[in-house]
Amino acid sequence: MAQCKQQMITFFTSATCNLGCKYCYNPHLQSLRPEDKTIDLRFAKVALRDFFETNESRLIRFFGAGEPTLAFEEMEAIRSEAHGLAGGDLRVYLHSNGSFGNDIANWVERYVDILWISHDGPKGIHDNNRPDIRGIGSYDRVVKNVERFARQDRIQFGVRATVCPRDFSKLNDIIDHFHSMGIKYACLAPVFSSTGLASNSESPLHLLEFAKEFARSFYYAKKKGMFIQTHLIFNFDEKVRTACRTCTPCPHVTTDGYITSCDEAYFGDERYLSGVLRELIYGKWDPDKGRIEYFPEQIRKIQLRNVDTLAAGACKDCPIIENCAGGCVPKSFYITKDLYTPSREICSATRYLATQIPLNQGRFPFFHS
Repeated sequence: MAQCKQQMITFFTSATCNLGCKYCYNPHLQSLRPEDKTIDLRFAKVALRDFFETNESRLIRFFGAGEPTLAFEEMEAIRSEAHGLAGGDLRVYLHSNGSFGNDIANWVERYVDILWISHDGPKGIHDNNRPDIRGIGSYDRVVKNVERFARQDRIQFGVRATVCPRDFSKLNDIIDHFHSMGIKYACLAPVFSSTGLASNSESPLHLLEFAKEFARSFYYAKKKGMFIQTHLIFNFDEKVRTACRTCTPCPHVTTDGYITSCDEAYFGDERYLSGVLRELIYGKWDPDKGRIEYFPEQIRKIQLRNVDTLAAGACKDCPIIENCAGGCVPKSFYITKDLYTPSREICSATRYLATQIPLNQGRFPFFHS
């Protein structure tokens, strides 16, 4: 399904994390004020009602600047509130690092409809990339939950692997590992630049190298009965007018009291989110008045990141513009510093993949944001 059609409200429930991933794009977790570490339930419930009043979707999603399940009481309270409003139409989506215990796993099995766990592959790769905050590998804890949910059929389950350049040539090994556990769906995401980590936006990300490996692995996975995706192809299944729900925009409710339009705009306060991603903030919680102040001009600016605007500018004459629409917003934004100018390196990799993977052949078989 086109990313912009995947309408939902996302709750960043926790800005605390129990892992210390080496590629983490959020350097501010240790410096947060205590009151900014967990979502405010009054704010969350108002945002939920606002969303349900203005959008037909009844999908709620739990994500986080940290690990969402570390604010489990808040997750359960939000789910209960949403169920009271939506009843049987409610669907629940969780994206987690997968290191939760059995009690939370039981809750997930009962209430969650879509589950993605971050898992980078074989033990050596995963533990190198995703140690816990003590520096100890997280593989064993995560795989326990991956294997549990790969065995059941009710939940749409998949894994998201972040792939470092040193592992681009190992994509088939990663796929073999997933296949051995019964995993059917995987999203493979190459490491991108991040303003949060003050990375050099001029340095190459080796995305064309990744794209060439991914194209081969796409068909390798297909032969094994699996389907893999990457952000570079997320609109290859159908034509779009905007790249994703960021540009509609869909609300992301932060722990520090803001509404943003993107997973990577995980805070709103200038102390935690600086630079270009501040342009994706379009609302702020007013606790005294008990309501959210929305910013119409910022909403309009976000919505202008569409095929018409891009075709008149940076994407003029691009043959695949309707299957890309500028691609993932923050991943280009980090590099070009302009909302309407995609990264040349990302464009090159995406265009290459469009020559290898057929476009508009029907919707991809899973739901992933």
